[in-house]
Amino acid sequence: MVKQENDTLALTDRQRWDQRYRQGTYAARSWPSAYLKQLRDDGLLQPSGRALDVACGRGRNSLYLSAEGYDVDAVDVSAMAIAHAANTAISQQVRVNWQCRDVLEAQHPIRQNTYALIVMFRFVAPELLPSLLHALVPGGILVLEEHLQWSGPEQISGPSSQRFRVRPDELSAQLAAVGVGFDILDEFAGLIAEPTDDGGQGNAAVSRMCIRRRST
Repeated sequence: MVKQENDTLALTDRQRWDQRYRQGTYAARSWPSAYLKQLRDDGLLQPSGRALDVACGRGRNSLYLSAEGYDVDAVDVSAMAIAHAANTAISQQVRVNWQCRDVLEAQHPIRQNTYALIVMFRFVAPELLPSLLHALVPGGILVLEEHLQWSGPEQISGPSSQRFRVRPDELSAQLAAVGVGFDILDEFAGLIAEPTDDGGQGNAAVSRMCIRRRST
């Protein structure tokens, strides 16, 4: 009975995102994450090996990583998102292994000791963090960026529900509980300026982490 309820919820979630992407959600966001580019420019990401983009959406970060030299697996629950991403990859002559599946389903586990780089942007799934850490090869990099809970007077973009935002230091605590050794290469929680879909400039409250899995 519980599995049936979970399957229904997953199907509803998939349909909801398909509808949003069908209506043009995030269509204007063709640029990769500023945080990902910052880490690359700072020399923290070395463009070689296999990478995984979790909840890739229309694939803006997957396309960037592939162009930088990674062999990219990109996963999303929405078939519409994957279709848009694949069409863009063809037009840009970029190769990505697109996968339409729910990474939270037990029958689709992420393979351990596989990836040199894993990125997950603005998809709150704390139950997935142990799998992501174990999926890194020793020395592999995990990059996370989530919407941050914010009580300041600033107008911020993103979800209105706190359910889809993390608390300050929550990512650190969740990762530490996994029991896999890692080193923090970069960490930030606060306000950032970022482009809006209409070409303007807005604010977002985010929690960011870049960590490296220890070799021992």
